[in-house]
Amino acid sequence: MGVEGLPEVLEWRSHPARERPLAAAALLVIMLAASWGAVQFGQGIWWGIIGFAMLALSMWSFILPTSYRLDASGALKKSVFGTERRAWREVRSTVPDRWGILLSPFPRPSRLAKFRGLSLQFSPCNREDVIAFVQARAGSERTA
Repeated sequence: MGVEGLPEVLEWRSHPARERPLAAAALLVIMLAASWGAVQFGQGIWWGIIGFAMLALSMWSFILPTSYRLDASGALKKSVFGTERRAWREVRSTVPDRWGILLSPFPRPSRLAKFRGLSLQFSPCNREDVIAFVQARAGSERTA
């Protein structure tokens, strides 16, 4: 066991589309409807294909699985698009929400945090474990 009875390493995989099938179905309907609209407006099938691809890329963190690892040195996020790392010393505040926690390099809430920080998505049953681990390593006094 690590800090305050927490494990040394916390690893999980998040796949929101599989964990929330109703939301995934609604997203698919919206993407298909928008693509159909692009076909109609642009008067060509390619506009629909391009539109669907752009929507799918913008929603990749919901559609595709992502693996996470938290340890003594920091946080690691692996997806099909690459790997992101953050050392705990780089995390100045954390912002938990319903679906995950944002590790921010800013001491106070900032609009730039989503772009400069690292977002960790919870799996269905590890929310409390992840928050406790992050607070213990990043410092609970820094949590927003």
